[in-house]
Amino acid sequence: MAEASGDASSLAVTVKKKKSLSIEEKIDIINAVESGKKKAEIAAEYGIKKNSLSSIMKNKDKVLEAFESLRFDPKRKRLRTAFYTDLEEALMRWYRIAQCLNVPVNGPMLRLKANDFAQKLGHNDFKCSNGWLDRFKSRYGLVFRAQPVEAPGISVDPSAVWHQNVLPYYLNDYHPKNVFNIKETGLLYRMLPTNTFAFKGETCSIGKLCKDRITLVVGTNMDGSEKLPLLVIGKNRNPRCFKGIKSLPVYYEANRMAWMTSDVFEQWMRQLDEKFQAQQRRVVIFVDSFPSHPEVKNLKSIELAFFPSCLSSKFIAMKQGVIQNLKIKYRHCLIKKFLSSVEDSREFTFSLLDAVDMLHLCWRTVTPETIVKSYEEAGFKFQKGESDETKAELDTGLDLVAHARAAGVEFPEGLSVEEYAALDDDLEACEAAPAGDSVWKTESQADETGFYASDEEDDGGSLGTEPPSPSQTEAVTALETLKHFLRSQEVHDGLHNSLADLEIFINSLSSK
Repeated sequence: MAEASGDASSLAVTVKKKKSLSIEEKIDIINAVESGKKKAEIAAEYGIKKNSLSSIMKNKDKVLEAFESLRFDPKRKRLRTAFYTDLEEALMRWYRIAQCLNVPVNGPMLRLKANDFAQKLGHNDFKCSNGWLDRFKSRYGLVFRAQPVEAPGISVDPSAVWHQNVLPYYLNDYHPKNVFNIKETGLLYRMLPTNTFAFKGETCSIGKLCKDRITLVVGTNMDGSEKLPLLVIGKNRNPRCFKGIKSLPVYYEANRMAWMTSDVFEQWMRQLDEKFQAQQRRVVIFVDSFPSHPEVKNLKSIELAFFPSCLSSKFIAMKQGVIQNLKIKYRHCLIKKFLSSVEDSREFTFSLLDAVDMLHLCWRTVTPETIVKSYEEAGFKFQKGESDETKAELDTGLDLVAHARAAGVEFPEGLSVEEYAALDDDLEACEAAPAGDSVWKTESQADETGFYASDEEDDGGSLGTEPPSPSQTEAVTALETLKHFLRSQEVHDGLHNSLADLEIFINSLSSK
């Protein structure tokens, strides 16, 4: 009986404890299997059973995702995730950015930041305890050490650190189609070449000229496949030219300074968030660190990434060609419209509604090649094989300038279309202080120039009685004229399809 007991004891000693593999070891096993090595040899080498190896291969995608996204410490043996995954992702991203910028982080700082993110993400029942923090550190392999003392005379360039470490962290998490940049720019929407010297150097924060300015907000994604609808911020909530208008091809907001405010920004972000939610997309939007760009709480589909305030504008993609290209196209169209009125001996009138329509048209013609080139100039690099060499288009406008001068239009000598388009680039487009200074003036509150911010203020369009809206019969007649014209031209099928959709819409109005 004792002998049998000894045999059992000896048998128990020979039974090996099941081995737990780290993520790194699992990656090595996956690579070995895919290289053609025999599974029996791999199992023997790592001391595991064949069914354990099969289980690793079955969960290959999860293992690779965990390793490539750096969401887990490679030495970890389990891929168990936490309940608040969105909170952990935000906290980990913040921690890595702090590392890249050489900001020392300790446990209390992480706890404060975790509670902050929980509030912003709507996890009101979350409170960061020591136990949760220990488990979080274990999941991600975080070990806090004393910061090494830098050698004297060695300085860190924040721009280089951000570009080499922080930016790639975002780009690894998002496909180029889901990486966006937005940027504001001031626009003197009625400025003709003859006015350039009068406008040059004008800040347009006060005074009569400010009624001729708007703020334009442009945004695109990284691969050039999507342009956000333009956001136009004017001075008047209800300009005369908008009377009877129920829809615009752009987002329109207004305040007395005609610039971006924190309220406008938050409202716009929420509108975009609803759009991306409907598309079941998750996107990142890069924006400047301005008071007018607050952190917007509880966004479900948008992650806001703020450029550090010390960063140069060369990292802002929209400033590397997109805004310039749009303004050049816009000013081309403005000059052509002016020339048309001169040649027809008509009075030139141009309203804010005309500007909105013209901006929408010009925005549609900005090419993906121009957008991709702008992102590349800003250092947003595509992954290898995702982008071919691109060449941004740029209209020189030499023929247009010559034509203008031939028609007797004064175009200042030595002023190119590019310079003409860039004269309002330095206009203030964002509020410099928190909201509250941008309240509306009543009609009894004029500024020192006597200029009012009333809702019915003249916007520079035609004065007098507004023409009545066209009837449905007139709209159908106009559409038939347009169809007749297009049939005499060589146009692509897409345009005919758009006309068909428009005709269906007009006909549907009769049933309402």
